[in-house]
Amino acid sequence: MHQAALATPPPPPQRVHNYSRRKEELLDSESRRGSMHGGSLAVRSGQILSDARVELERRVKALEEAASVEMSASDPPSYTEEELMFFYEDVLALPQEPVKKVELSSKEVAQREAERDMAVVNAAERRLFSSDADDVSPQNASEGALTSDASSSNSVNTSPHVHRRVLSQAHHMISRVEAARAALKLSPDLEPSLPVTVLSLAEFQSLMRISIRAKDAEAAELTLNLMKRSNLDILEHMTTGVMEVHSWAGNVAGVERVIARYLTDAPAQQQRHFHIKAHLVATPSETIPASALEVLHSYESQSLPAPMHTYTSVITALLSSKSSLGRAQAWDLFSHMRYVAHPDPDVPLYTAMIRACASPLNARSSEPEKALDLWTEMTVDRRLSPTAGAYDAIILACARSGSTMYVNEAFRLAKQMLDAHRNARGESAFAPSRRTFCALLEGAKRVGDLARARWILAQMIAEQRSKDGERAVENVNEEVMMHVFHAYASYRPPFKRGDVRSVKDLPAASKHHDSGASAEQVPAQAASVEAHDQTPAFTQVPPQSSTEVIHEVQVLFDRILNDTGLRPLADPTHDDLPLQEKFKDVELTPRLLNSYLSVYYRHGTLETARDLYRQVFDEYKVSRTGRTYVEALERCAIARRGHERTVALEFGEEVWAQWQTLEIAGQEGGRPLSGRTIEKAHIAMIRLLALTGHTDRAVQHLRAFAARYPPSDIRTPTPKPALRSTRTTLAGERPLVRMTSAAEVPDDHVPPLIMFDDVEILHHRLVAQGAAEQIAYLKYVCKAYEGYLRARRNAALKMKPGPQDTMDAAPRLSSPSA
Repeated sequence: MHQAALATPPPPPQRVHNYSRRKEELLDSESRRGSMHGGSLAVRSGQILSDARVELERRVKALEEAASVEMSASDPPSYTEEELMFFYEDVLALPQEPVKKVELSSKEVAQREAERDMAVVNAAERRLFSSDADDVSPQNASEGALTSDASSSNSVNTSPHVHRRVLSQAHHMISRVEAARAALKLSPDLEPSLPVTVLSLAEFQSLMRISIRAKDAEAAELTLNLMKRSNLDILEHMTTGVMEVHSWAGNVAGVERVIARYLTDAPAQQQRHFHIKAHLVATPSETIPASALEVLHSYESQSLPAPMHTYTSVITALLSSKSSLGRAQAWDLFSHMRYVAHPDPDVPLYTAMIRACASPLNARSSEPEKALDLWTEMTVDRRLSPTAGAYDAIILACARSGSTMYVNEAFRLAKQMLDAHRNARGESAFAPSRRTFCALLEGAKRVGDLARARWILAQMIAEQRSKDGERAVENVNEEVMMHVFHAYASYRPPFKRGDVRSVKDLPAASKHHDSGASAEQVPAQAASVEAHDQTPAFTQVPPQSSTEVIHEVQVLFDRILNDTGLRPLADPTHDDLPLQEKFKDVELTPRLLNSYLSVYYRHGTLETARDLYRQVFDEYKVSRTGRTYVEALERCAIARRGHERTVALEFGEEVWAQWQTLEIAGQEGGRPLSGRTIEKAHIAMIRLLALTGHTDRAVQHLRAFAARYPPSDIRTPTPKPALRSTRTTLAGERPLVRMTSAAEVPDDHVPPLIMFDDVEILHHRLVAQGAAEQIAYLKYVCKAYEGYLRARRNAALKMKPGPQDTMDAAPRLSSPSA
């Protein structure tokens, strides 16, 4: 309606000019007539002249009135700000608003449907239990029927198990009719003429919906059984509902039993989805879902590909397995799906693959090029509207790269996320979430941009609203503070106290030269820095020295302890962060304390870091992890000359004694200890011993490591699973598309090893001492590890996969090629 009104063309303005021109012509004609017949007009009577003047004035007035009417009609319409907002509000409306209304209406419809179903079941219960009072109690039901703890009653049962009571009674009555039919020994041709239905189709549907809402798979499957025995047609959505309930519980046998008993045709798309989902749920976490992949390829071989959200679920499960093999298989399945099933992925699948580019399992920290390619394909080529999750994924992929160029791209995408999707009132479609802020903090800490990290933390604290707020940002948690502490640790302050020269170190000529400026300039600078280091408050300028960095981190940690109730502030009158209880959701975890310690390792003295290491974990009852020991040993392994190396040796031996307890246990948090963590700890200890002059102990440590983790253990690679087969064709002569070859898949199970670069400093010390025998052993051990590692790689490339598993239910596709 508004568009039609705005599209009405205004009247042409040329008619107004025509009236004005006509008026001028009349006046000119009268004046010319008067000049030409001046003599004759003089002799005419005054009455004739008066009539002509009146007629002229009448015509002129008529022209002016017509012109005013036309001018008013030709003026363009004017609108107020409110009217313009009303016109464009629908055009620029955000897509989230109507979705919320639909969700609310669907909830209301579901609530009304549940009430109707309960009323139908209650009516069926009254009818069944009032029709026959003789021997119809649920306790007399046949074997296999549902049990019920309710007794027979003619009153309405409103308990949540009323559907089980009705099903038990119906099962009992149908069993009696079937027993009577068997006693009569009727021929099969006469059996359909005797109906045994005790419930109508509508009542069965209500029972099915109630069972599905209650996640009662046993009752839902019995409903199908009673319908089949009652010669009623089983609808597709009913079998799909039963399979859905079984898939929630990971009951693969239940899903396949429904397919075998109650499906006469091939499973529908949603039924295939729940079949595969049951296998996914039944697979233990962090394990590759091989059985789900088998079923998925089996449906492909029957020309019945699963829907796209099924592929998304399988790919997500592969990426969640936390193994390089699962990640490689996820990328292979993504390319395979686009070739054999769905060439155009949807936004959720694009989001999952873009987030996979930022996986920490990558050989590199991230793959921003691949992520940006997928982002461009989704938003530009396919013209799909990105979601908030898609923006968070691409921001994280760019931020984790550690490259300044891609980190800046991550911040540009975050700005685009907030500015490119606004409604007529200027409200953004996407509000920054905690995941968005964490992704940006990932980039800031990797490039050492503390200014941005502080700004992000301030933005999160400022945007935290009450629980009644419509778009409240999640509170700051321990992940956010971990990233913030890492940003402080990677930050390089511009001021170094060693670069400031004291007045005593200046030459004598410099002291007397320009006594009005130079003699006072250096002490003033040093004094200002000293005073600035002691300033106990946050400023807009990032810390200019390591002392200021330590102070800010300590203030933040004290506020965390205060807001969580672990420890009050030392000086409650001085509040560096005026907002109260903004860190109440921060939990003290091992990774948070490790990041807190990393700031002291980078900017503080070794003595301060050692004291904090001894205190903070025991005081707050937080257990140390392998990363705690490794970071402490690596800090000791880079100690400076002099007194710090003496402290480092003492501290390193203390940490090493605690590490050995963990290494002997071989597990951390219920998981096997990583081989990379083990070798990092040993390498740091060998370096520490070599730096402090204990070369003999360092060589003995290397011998003990080689004896405990011999190089020969590396030779045999892990067996390749069947899903990494080297076959290059699928069933039906269809080629398989892969994105990762066998050489590109990292090996997650390589035992601990030591290379020459790891012990190079020990080699230099041995060369300086002229220890030829120990140098020869060091070279032998390093070459042995290197040779066996090369042999392991070659064996892995040539290794054939395990035997192919067979599937009795239906033929399936062969495993993908490598």
